[in-house]
Amino acid sequence: MRKARFAIVAMTAASLGGCGASLPKLTTGSLFGGKADAANAVDRNNDPATRTMDVAATSARAIKCGYNFDPTKLKNDFLASQTAADPANASKITQIYDASFNTVSKAITDKPDYCTADKTAKIKTALNRHLAGDYTPSPPEPVEDDSLFGGMGKGSPDGHGADMKAVFE
Repeated sequence: MRKARFAIVAMTAASLGGCGASLPKLTTGSLFGGKADAANAVDRNNDPATRTMDVAATSARAIKCGYNFDPTKLKNDFLASQTAADPANASKITQIYDASFNTVSKAITDKPDYCTADKTAKIKTALNRHLAGDYTPSPPEPVEDDSLFGGMGKGSPDGHGADMKAVFE
């Protein structure tokens, strides 16, 4: 009897956990007494290396597209803010910045049609944010999925299709 109750509770929790019900942070760890420590959670989208690569790449892209700014000042301001928080990794952050800047610069050098309207708008947004001292990385680009079921999350062109992503969120 006790096993049956546990099985029903576990199945109900598992089925509700995946469909957006208001059960916050339902995981197998929370079902079986595991504790999640939010202080130890690492935001992989905003760690020092990711921030460094994003600022360096934005700077290289902005130079390519002809933005009028001081890339040396941006680099120095960024490095000063990052090394103030973690002076032990100053040389590592500088190396990551230089490598990212050089890699992106070389990759886009031979692309005359690189600066499209869409790209320049994204570069401008990121550059303005970085010049203002906000070094959080840009959100990741959505990936186009041309597979058999890749378009399922999109509505139909005539507007009659339901957005599947909204259904599951």
